[in-house]
Amino acid sequence: MDSTGATARTPRRRTTLWQAAGASTRSESPVAGSRSLDGAQYGALLPTIRLAVDRDGASTKKLPPRHKPHTVTANAASASGGIASSVMKTPRHTYHQRRSLLSALHRGSATQHEEELPIIDAVVGGGGGDSSADDKAAAPSGRGVKIAMYGVLNTVILIPVMISFAQIIFRDPVFQPYMTDLIKLVLVSAAVHQLCFTLTSSLSFAIGQVQDAGLIFLSAMATATVQALREADGAAFTMDEVLATVLFTLAGSTALLGVALVITGKLQIASFVQYLPMPVVGGYLAYIGFYCLEAGLSMMSGKTIKDPADWLQLANGDALLLVAPGVAAGLGIFVLLSRCDHVAVLPGCMLAIVAAFYGVLLVTGVSLEQASAAGWVSPPPDAPRSLADMYAFYDWRRANFAFVGRLAPAWVAMYFVVAFSSSLDVAAIEMALGTPLDHNHELQTVGISNLVSGLTGGFTGSYIFSQTIFTLRGQLDSRLNGVLVFLLEVALVLCPVSVIAYVPKVFFGALQTLIAADLMTEWMWHARHKMLFREFAIVWVTFLAMNALGLDAGIVLGIVVAGFNFIVSYIAVSSVRRVVKRSRVERDLRERALLQTARLAIVTLELDGFIFFGSSVKMMDEVRRHVLVSTAEAAAAHAAALSMHASPLRSFRHSAADDTSSSVPSASLPRVGDTTDARNDSTVDVPDDDDDGLTTLDEHTEFSIANDSPRTLRALRTRFFILDFEKVRGVDATSVRSCFHATKQLLAQHGVVLVFSSVPPHVERLLRAGDVIEDAGGSALVFESVDKALEWCEDELLVDAGVLPLSESVPREGDGGCRMQLLHELLPKHELDTGDGDNDNSDDQLAAVLTKEIGDLYVQPLTKRAGEFVYRAGEPVAGVYFVGFGKVDVFLPTSAHERMGPGFRGRKRILRVCQGGIIGASELILNHRHQFSAEAKGDRTFLFFLSKPKYKAMQLRHPRIAARFQQAMLQSMARSVMESNISDD
Repeated sequence: MDSTGATARTPRRRTTLWQAAGASTRSESPVAGSRSLDGAQYGALLPTIRLAVDRDGASTKKLPPRHKPHTVTANAASASGGIASSVMKTPRHTYHQRRSLLSALHRGSATQHEEELPIIDAVVGGGGGDSSADDKAAAPSGRGVKIAMYGVLNTVILIPVMISFAQIIFRDPVFQPYMTDLIKLVLVSAAVHQLCFTLTSSLSFAIGQVQDAGLIFLSAMATATVQALREADGAAFTMDEVLATVLFTLAGSTALLGVALVITGKLQIASFVQYLPMPVVGGYLAYIGFYCLEAGLSMMSGKTIKDPADWLQLANGDALLLVAPGVAAGLGIFVLLSRCDHVAVLPGCMLAIVAAFYGVLLVTGVSLEQASAAGWVSPPPDAPRSLADMYAFYDWRRANFAFVGRLAPAWVAMYFVVAFSSSLDVAAIEMALGTPLDHNHELQTVGISNLVSGLTGGFTGSYIFSQTIFTLRGQLDSRLNGVLVFLLEVALVLCPVSVIAYVPKVFFGALQTLIAADLMTEWMWHARHKMLFREFAIVWVTFLAMNALGLDAGIVLGIVVAGFNFIVSYIAVSSVRRVVKRSRVERDLRERALLQTARLAIVTLELDGFIFFGSSVKMMDEVRRHVLVSTAEAAAAHAAALSMHASPLRSFRHSAADDTSSSVPSASLPRVGDTTDARNDSTVDVPDDDDDGLTTLDEHTEFSIANDSPRTLRALRTRFFILDFEKVRGVDATSVRSCFHATKQLLAQHGVVLVFSSVPPHVERLLRAGDVIEDAGGSALVFESVDKALEWCEDELLVDAGVLPLSESVPREGDGGCRMQLLHELLPKHELDTGDGDNDNSDDQLAAVLTKEIGDLYVQPLTKRAGEFVYRAGEPVAGVYFVGFGKVDVFLPTSAHERMGPGFRGRKRILRVCQGGIIGASELILNHRHQFSAEAKGDRTFLFFLSKPKYKAMQLRHPRIAARFQQAMLQSMARSVMESNISDD
């Protein structure tokens, strides 16, 4: 988690505070490990990511080439298709024109190529010039100098941050007399972390230190322990007991955290700990900033400032005089870094603070001792302690662990936050490296480091991703850099001089104010541009809750509020969608013409996601909004409802009648069409008995159909209602009763058949247990796919319209004349030419008749049993097939389907062709090989096969009959195109 802000996730690049310093603080405080939360993370974008843009506009992520900044010109960069500047920045939004706060520093350390420490390049490369044999001979020594300088720079950047961390962990006033020793213990822990990461990390350039992710929790544990001991011991309260208890508690928590992280990595569940809502993380990061500000004010003023009420202690001249310079300096650096994007800004400002302080002392004649007595500098320790003396604080005999159990919630929260932030660190390094990393392995590395740190009396730590990337950009593929950082930190610990006795409090106060300003502005202001308003409000709710209720309660409350926000958002986004679909069944042209209009009597709703109690009401509203009934039916139902409420006896009778009507078979449904010569015209009218108009069940929308042409697409009374569960992941028991059972009853009252399709097995069990689906004789039907459900509904509509399915018109065996008569009826009628003579028309009619004799010349009857192939995919197209009886499935074979790519399994049915349908017409016209296979279904399938040569001969000898065959193929394909345009397939 990056202490640099969230705004960096917007297209602009705003380097964060700690990134600029190269000590990018992690998600919590001025830590040198600030985590930029790119992409999969929360926080600032990594300024270390380079985008090289080629002339074709493609961008590629890569490591920067090693070249000397002064040798690259704009023209050269243009010629190479690259960018001469240090980093190509993404376009900035108009809402934020200022430069990234800490990017100046982090860019110089971690990403900026032109500002890539030119002094180091000069020392290592000899100041430029052409390479020579001498340069190559000097390469090993130059590499050693480079490693040494990067190690020193990393240490210089990290040490002030570690000192600030120590002051935040032990911010309670009781620790102030021991601050020098406690700071050195933190530095020891930082050195231990660095050694562990150097030895165990898969990244040879890894930098790992005490980090900010667990910082606030450690501080809270230390403060809570002091308060509990003070209340329990009273006058017997001693610092020996306090130090022993606090240090053992923090070290034990760190060791247990390490064990938990190792187990998490071993179980390969690193992704589990990343399930923290971004707004909650943002509120936590903002709280870290505010916590750092309070810690800085407390350190500078010498007052105890733990909550907003304590700020009143600063309302006096002396306190304001002590804190004002540090706060002003921190805010000034914040503004300066926002506008000046250079590597030297932050180090120069921090050095200027120290120089200005001693300059003022020199001008005013105030000694360092006097400044220390006035509160400007921490007093030196009475007698410097050795490392062994500092570890004497860890005394089992003096520790009191009676209150450790109270810290369990804080430890659990710390585990999730540290694991989460460590995963973000790894993801940031992964992006800069351009190579995938094993997050579980890296989490184990962090766990081992924390385990060793805890066993040696240390504190929580992780990757310092900004310094890791800084070293990566230096192309130092050596563990010696980490070893050098470890040795320098150990040397500082062993040094008898106290650093804080010579560095003014203003220095650390400005550093902590800078962190606070960056984190709070990022998450409490700039983050509004990349969150929904409700999510941005959760950031504030989490932040305020942490300040009012405490860290643990604030995180829990933030997660709960984020959970409710998700439920509200999930309900608001419709999981129900009305679609117009057709079955993948190719029928006779006249049946297809009828279904084109009658199909609107089928309502299909696609359900998506998880159907639960929160979405039940919305789904019922969708049902009422899409089911159409006649206005007379709606009025009668409304009157019946009123009478039910008026009389208990009538209500009982009405309920009994409803129960009876709910089991009425579909054959009793109102008719969709007329039986009168339904097959004598290619366009079938669909009369409707709802001439008084239609209305939805919620009575909000009415459709007047009295003046509509029966041949136009128009709303029809709903006959079938299909619920498609293909995209449903699950349902809960509440939705089964309040949604699906209620839907079933509502539809049954209006004579609408409820159909379920693609229901997952575990969902079907719940629906059957809730009496939504009955085993037999129920009013709800279940099909394994929406295609089969639509096929059944369309068959019912055809039967309801009085159309006898052609599959029942079986030609007798051996009756060739009957069969040719069937084919003659299946083909479109010949359109007569407009002429004056009746004899000409009569001749045309005779010439277009397909007699048995003519049919035998061209058409080959075929009989296929179930499972026999009509043709296979890849075979040359020999001709076209007309289905005279039975059904044929056209499908993509398993081998061809799976060759399409991952995720495609098994054979895929393209369509089912029934009697009157045509197979292979498109391949015949395109003169291609068959793309699919065709297989006969049913006991016996009868086909008419017209080969290519026979068709050409027919065109020459019997053009009128050939025109009918051609018209049948064109109409079939045209009808398919029209149906496809209307449907949502």
